[in-house]
Amino acid sequence: MFVEVVGTGGACLLLLAYFLVSSRRLALDSVWVNLLNLGGAVMLGINAAAHHAIPPAMLNLLWSLIALVALARQARRPRSG
Repeated sequence: MFVEVVGTGGACLLLLAYFLVSSRRLALDSVWVNLLNLGGAVMLGINAAAHHAIPPAMLNLLWSLIALVALARQARRPRSG
């Protein structure tokens, strides 16, 4: 039951990120979008791994790595203002 709740929460985070970008409430390269993507991918990855679903687990691992790289680049970017 726990992994189902985690997986559902992860799906909700990914959908929220997509909605916020699609509705232009957040920029595609915003920290918040990358945090939502990271959290959602990790949570869905946990669910997939618990169910021994290797392809979705690998997809979410790569999705998480992409989000981490984007966040690292954002952290190194000089801040304006």
